[in-house]
Amino acid sequence: MKEPPFSLTYGTKAMFPVELTIGSLQTTYFEEGNDKKDLRANLDLIEERREQSNILQDAYKHAVERYYNQRVKEKAFRVGDYILRRNEASRAQSQGKLGPIWEEPYKVIKANHNGAYKLEMMEGRKIQRTWNTRNLRKFHF
Repeated sequence: MKEPPFSLTYGTKAMFPVELTIGSLQTTYFEEGNDKKDLRANLDLIEERREQSNILQDAYKHAVERYYNQRVKEKAFRVGDYILRRNEASRAQSQGKLGPIWEEPYKVIKANHNGAYKLEMMEGRKIQRTWNTRNLRKFHF
């Protein structure tokens, strides 16, 4: 059941000014004595219509989330894995047109629960900041 935003906010259908001057089915057959009763009935039903609209909106969001999550490939690294770091994120080397995409291998020394990793260089020097999964790739010897 699709409801226009005006109807969900005010509980009645919106009318154009032209409908008031020229007339339409809504204005022609609208009885003057029943307008308060009709508005009261609309206001009583508006909570139900809003609830139905929220349920449909939640169902749509859930469907979009499922669709997105089907195509996402999660990457997880373990402590001790060797990985490459994206040069674009760290800017350690010049990035010209022919510059390298990935940097030298690093070793994961700590894996946080939110996808951030602490790294150390091959010679054992620790890197101060953490790096997100999207900037890392598994290194295969």
